[in-house]
Amino acid sequence: MSENKETKLSAKEKREIIKRTLKAVNDADKGIIARDTIAYCVDLSGEFISIYLSALVIDGIAQAKPVETLLLYAAIVVGIQAALSVIKRFLLRRRNSHTFAEQSNMKKNLWQKVMTMDYVHLENTDTQNQFVNAQRQLNNNNAGISALCNYFMRTIGGLFMVITGIILIIPTAFRSPTATSGFDGFIQSVWGFVAVAVITAVLELIKSLVINPKAILGFEEIHNDNNVISAGRADSFFNQYVLNNYRNGKEIRMYSQKSLIGKELDKAQKIIHDGWFRGYKKAMLPNFIFQIMNILTKVLMYGFAVMRAASGMLTPGEVIAFALYFENISAGVSEISDGYGLLKITPTFCRKYFDFLDIPDEKYKGTIPTEKRNDNEYEFEFRHVWFKYPNTEQYVLRDVNLKWRIGEKMALVGRNGCGKSTLVKLLCRLYDPTKGEITLNGIDIRKYDYKEYMALFSVVFQDSSLFSFSIAENVAASTEYDSAIVEDCVRRSGLSERLDSMPDGINTYLYKDFDEHGVEISGGEAQKLCLARAIYKGSPFIVLDEPTAALDPISEHDIYTKFNGIVGTRTAIYISHRLSSCRFCDEITVMDNGEIVERGSHDMLVSAGGHYSELWSAQAEYYKDTAGELFA
Repeated sequence: MSENKETKLSAKEKREIIKRTLKAVNDADKGIIARDTIAYCVDLSGEFISIYLSALVIDGIAQAKPVETLLLYAAIVVGIQAALSVIKRFLLRRRNSHTFAEQSNMKKNLWQKVMTMDYVHLENTDTQNQFVNAQRQLNNNNAGISALCNYFMRTIGGLFMVITGIILIIPTAFRSPTATSGFDGFIQSVWGFVAVAVITAVLELIKSLVINPKAILGFEEIHNDNNVISAGRADSFFNQYVLNNYRNGKEIRMYSQKSLIGKELDKAQKIIHDGWFRGYKKAMLPNFIFQIMNILTKVLMYGFAVMRAASGMLTPGEVIAFALYFENISAGVSEISDGYGLLKITPTFCRKYFDFLDIPDEKYKGTIPTEKRNDNEYEFEFRHVWFKYPNTEQYVLRDVNLKWRIGEKMALVGRNGCGKSTLVKLLCRLYDPTKGEITLNGIDIRKYDYKEYMALFSVVFQDSSLFSFSIAENVAASTEYDSAIVEDCVRRSGLSERLDSMPDGINTYLYKDFDEHGVEISGGEAQKLCLARAIYKGSPFIVLDEPTAALDPISEHDIYTKFNGIVGTRTAIYISHRLSSCRFCDEITVMDNGEIVERGSHDMLVSAGGHYSELWSAQAEYYKDTAGELFA
């Protein structure tokens, strides 16, 4: 098991996390904590009422009261229990609906963080583990957020039980004894009652403050075990994204991946099982001692009630009521001490939820608005830009200097892994340079308002995603859109014939995850829809980051040249490792090993006999059969 060096929280920090957790839950669904606590106390009050009325019935039978009186008592008991049952059912249904709303909104907080946090964090494995652990605390009924709310409610409920029980037991606890000396005299005296009450309270406190926390701490170690966390992520990945995605079924069958996936699942589940088994083993002895002390407490309470009854101090009904009131007082003390003890432990877990939400956005978002220029006169420049990914030592980009203006068409070419996509990530501020700066019209892009700056770009990545929404929603990236413009963008991207065959046009759903009439589209069609999305956004700057890498050279060339006409006066960067696809560009920038090694037109670079010429000659061998079509 991996070591987990959790920073211990001070008492003040624990109190602050408890307050923050209760506030977050209440903000997720206004009044849910108060409603749940009141519902719990109503439920508890029903038990006390039933005990009191049942004692009346028993004493009525023992005292041979008229049948009419006994039937009245019984009717009252049944009536009150029926009324409480209806109230409890109503409150339970209300609680279930509100619990769903609270849980949904708490999860929404996490997903909003995922969608807005710095991209540099999102790609980090530690952040992914933090996210999984934060999600887990929402349903962690032992020591997470749901547990903290439950313990808080039970603590208030315990206080209610103690106060109500004491009020009801006082008339039977302080009666004149029939004996004044010896053991019988002590049992019948007030001091005997106080002694039993103190012993019971001490036992409950030991159970709650010493034994129960020891049982929970074993599970706390498992919750913090990085191996178990990673295995949980793997298990979720295979179950949710591999096995639950019907589009993976073809590859699993064609390549007999059942064994591979099965082994990985077994491996993850074994780590999870072994981890929790260790937790249960550590909790076994404390739980055994806990149950022994429970038995001792009940023996003490019932024994005390029986001895008092034997002395004639209590009627048959009062014996039962006395024992049950005493048991409820004891249970109330246990609830309070349990709640207090466990509320000292739960903040350690609840903190994991807030630790994820509190991951700082280190990227400076800027305040300067971007210019809304009718002439689209923008100029970008990389000035001595160096970059290495977080937690790595090797630079991916080295002293990059590059300048281009809006309206220019630039191709960025080079071997795979030379830094082309990284350069685009920096341009779009998914990352910031390690050294150097990128400027827009002479101003460091970090100083511009982040949202306004991002609005300048439409990017089609080689792994761009489409979701199981309608075509229109995918293209507009919104539920609100101009249907005519969406359709125009889809047709301009080269999907007119396919769109005409769609059952509901642009309102047709993609894939069958949520609509049985959803359509399956090919990889090329998916990329064209991504191009349509870039067109719809209407940004002055468009980047195509090898979106057609899986297509043949002729298809790629066709898409690029067609899209070049669509771009018009806007700036476009075409990234490709296929040099043939970008011959139409105004300028070609050649990268190698993180550096810009050449710039110029196709003819200039070929005749220069440098790196580009070498790549051109090597690649020409692979598509010489279609060279006439491509270069005509």
